Amino acid sequence: MTTPQGQFATLVVEGRAFFIGDLHGERRQLSQLLNQVNFAPEMGDRVICVGDLIDRGQDSLACLDLLEMPWFYCVLGNHEAMLMDALSGDQENLNSWLRCGGKWYLDLDEPTQRAMMVKAERLLPALPFGLEVQIPALDARIGVVHADCPGDSWDAFREACQYPLNRFQQFDCLWSRDVLREMGKGEYPEPLPGIDALVMGHTPLQNLRSHGNRVWLDTGAGYPQGRLSLLNAEQILELVR
Repeated sequence: MTTPQGQFATLVVEGRAFFIGDLHGERRQLSQLLNQVNFAPEMGDRVICVGDLIDRGQDSLACLDLLEMPWFYCVLGNHEAMLMDALSGDQENLNSWLRCGGKWYLDLDEPTQRAMMVKAERLLPALPFGLEVQIPALDARIGVVHADCPGDSWDAFREACQYPLNRFQQFDCLWSRDVLREMGKGEYPEPLPGIDALVMGHTPLQNLRSHGNRVWLDTGAGYPQGRLSLLNAEQILELVR
């Protein structure tokens, strides 16, 4: 896949930090949730998404536009990665993305298609695989990846991101469901060292789930019976205590 320009990023939040699951085109649901919490970006509030902004839902274009908002932050999801690969001009990559939820692109008129591709080519390579959210008021650090954190600790992952991640590490970040699969068999992981909480998405669940210091936030936005989940940093930390 196409490698992002910066594989790891750090964000310091002075206001409230709100974490959301896979958005999948549901811009309206996000607006409703932010209204409910009186979201105030002018006071330092920020939104952090676990990736998969686009595909499946009602308005992927509007969700892509969020990347230009100064209060919105996101890690790379597998759907953004597929779109980045489609930008290469390879027909097989384009067809793969269309099959996995990108058919909304075909509903756009040609000028809008071109404009969207130009915007995606500019914005998506800046999305990191990993994001560390530092919240001084809570003396807390919350890690964010789309699917899973490769390696045995958050520190090891951060150090690995100083060099191009190999395809196995990239797969873990974007596609892995190994931890949830093992939990389904009764095998529960130890907390991930080096971070207070790790927030992930990728696997749609009926309800958000947590174990140790891991939290999964994808509750199926973009699917008919799904919804977008939003938690603030205090709620995340309460789940992992």
